[in-house]
Amino acid sequence: MKAFYEQRTRILLLGMTVLSTCTLMPTAFAQDIERNKNPSPRAPHARPGVNSSNTHVASSHPKNSVVPSPKSEDISVTGSNGVRTAEKRLRKVPGNFTVISSKEVEKGRSATLEDTLAFQPGIFAQATSGSTGNKISIRGSGAGVFYGGYSLGMKYLVDGLTVSGVGGFQEDRLNNTGYQRTEVLYGANAFDYAATALGGGINFVTHTGVSAPGFMARFEAGSYGTLKEQVSQGGTFSNKKGDYYVTVARTNRQGFQSYTAMHRTDVVANLGYRFTDKLSARLIFKWDEGFGHYGGLLTLAQLRKSPSINPNDWGGRPTRSTMLGFKTNYIFDDDSRLEYGITWNDYPLFNGTNTQQFNLWRSTDINNSIKYNRNDRLLGRRIESNFILSDVHMVSGDSRYYTSSVRSTQSNSEDWTLHQRVKYGGSHDLVFAAGNNFNIFNRLWLTSGFSVIWIDRNIRVVDRLIPNSALQSREHYNNVFITPRVGLRYEINPDVDVFANFSRLIDPPVTWNYHDVKGGSPYNDTGTVGPLKAQRANSAEIGIRGHVGIFDGNLTLYRSWVKDELLSVVVTRATSTTAEITTTSNASPTIHQGIEAGLSTKLFNLHQYGALSFRQALTVNDFYYRHDPLLGQNKLPSIPTWQYQAELQYNNPLGFYANFDFRSSSSYYVDYANTLKAPRYGIFGLKLGYEAKSKIWSTFLDFRNLGNKHYATAAYTAYNLNHTDSAMFYPGDGFSVFGGVTVHLSDLGKHL
Repeated sequence: MKAFYEQRTRILLLGMTVLSTCTLMPTAFAQDIERNKNPSPRAPHARPGVNSSNTHVASSHPKNSVVPSPKSEDISVTGSNGVRTAEKRLRKVPGNFTVISSKEVEKGRSATLEDTLAFQPGIFAQATSGSTGNKISIRGSGAGVFYGGYSLGMKYLVDGLTVSGVGGFQEDRLNNTGYQRTEVLYGANAFDYAATALGGGINFVTHTGVSAPGFMARFEAGSYGTLKEQVSQGGTFSNKKGDYYVTVARTNRQGFQSYTAMHRTDVVANLGYRFTDKLSARLIFKWDEGFGHYGGLLTLAQLRKSPSINPNDWGGRPTRSTMLGFKTNYIFDDDSRLEYGITWNDYPLFNGTNTQQFNLWRSTDINNSIKYNRNDRLLGRRIESNFILSDVHMVSGDSRYYTSSVRSTQSNSEDWTLHQRVKYGGSHDLVFAAGNNFNIFNRLWLTSGFSVIWIDRNIRVVDRLIPNSALQSREHYNNVFITPRVGLRYEINPDVDVFANFSRLIDPPVTWNYHDVKGGSPYNDTGTVGPLKAQRANSAEIGIRGHVGIFDGNLTLYRSWVKDELLSVVVTRATSTTAEITTTSNASPTIHQGIEAGLSTKLFNLHQYGALSFRQALTVNDFYYRHDPLLGQNKLPSIPTWQYQAELQYNNPLGFYANFDFRSSSSYYVDYANTLKAPRYGIFGLKLGYEAKSKIWSTFLDFRNLGNKHYATAAYTAYNLNHTDSAMFYPGDGFSVFGGVTVHLSDLGKHL
């Protein structure tokens, strides 16, 4: 365990010998005869999730011309046009997506994924205790998961490489250091990433030496002892055939609640090389280490009167994760593309420092993927085909449950007593996906495909302090599912699409879901494992998106019919001497349906006085049991019925900007019996900043919760609270101010 802490200074500059680059996606849309006669530029709309100007990426190739093969995504895509190019690539999806520019996020505080995903319709993203332990849910994914642990119900990727495993994805890894953009594909729209989960997929795209050339230093400080320091260096070498990027960030926070101090160090490195116009490769490295004291849950009375108290002034969690990824691309003579990717992920977790019941998790995954894309013509019409084989494999993993006569620390392990050890090695998710987009008519595209998912979970209790043959010690779940997908997308004009799709979704249980589904506790030697089935859903979606005049937005309606939904509940709450016990079960049929609406409006744009715009995001959720024998048609807990966020943005041509925002949420139940609700709230914020015309430096002030509102940022989940005010709520930060300065010397080390 000593090595658990000694990694901090080892990695500052890890010499990454790398190889370069993602290839440009082929031109996404065929030109119809009408546009061939009048070859005006056509471009995708600018998504409301991106606070860039509504400039469009034009395709200048006539219908019958030969489109030259792109040489490198690094050279052509990941610079200033990276976000717009990603939007153009994703526009072929007949469903909802958003692309978020990190540059826009960094105009204010950039501390957690809540900052990144704010103002995006359909996404619930809240930081608990102000830390990187984020609760993320899309379309009700992971609705019943406890917070401060793992994020479930969606697939996480870095540069298109899978980083979430069969044990889930630790919330502490959900930070935004080193990313140039974040791509969110809702539900089945993440099909091209071999994602089959209800929530879809989130792909974090790291900076390269092209998107972030030169030297950058950023400093943030603010309320609650917040301090973040970051430096980065990027550039190209070997006559621009290769590029490199490395960043190191250090974050500290004392916390809004008492005893919630945290610190973390992040290192991200990305190096690539283009061997020829056809062959390129890239290596990505991520490492983080930290320690956090997580805030205690409050009652409604405590939330209203004294939200900064922490009734749990004990416990903490050291965290560390390492990710090493490699991908290589080859472009064939017919412009088809082959990509191979592999990631190695190691993410141990120590739960319950300074308590007398605690557990240690060790997980190592190796994830492989092969992707093949090609363009052809069928009956004279354009057809784009893609194939993916993805294997997410836990090569080594276990959980160990300990007790101690005194509160645990890293230095008193001789006092620990091992009660139970559970192994998960060999568990995997193997997905084969095949799909295509077919240009039926000039502006009508048919998307079709299917996935074959092989789920294997191998759970074994291998050590017990007190052997008991009457307790179940092994559970093996092995199943294969076939999930079809079909969708239509019609281009009303070059800037507006309507779309619809129908898909089937599969969420397999993660490894630790199988713990104690029949009751019992590993700490008193009664822990068991038990059966669970994969969650299945049929999902339909319809919507419109685009850019018309001063308006830029999207509207999506969806409905999912879910069977065997995986829902968790806290059986025993943690104390300083007893650990938390949770259990997961397959629910009776449920419905997830809702509305996702985003709209950005240019109110005016005067060269002399600047530009004023107004963006809005509305999320409406309706998640409920269909006809449960005990709960009837009760609402599923812990996700708001609606969220509304709005921001008025002013940009002055001299470089000044000011944003005034409003964020609000409905009340929502926090127990399955629907007897206790989290309070509704509305909070205001103000962001002021300046960016020098030279782009050498910028600064900002970010004011949060101007009215010092007492509110719950997220809540726990219980079965039946019997209308009793209970400690279920994480408090949101009070009035706070954050400021920052960024210095960017873009020519320093730009070309080596």
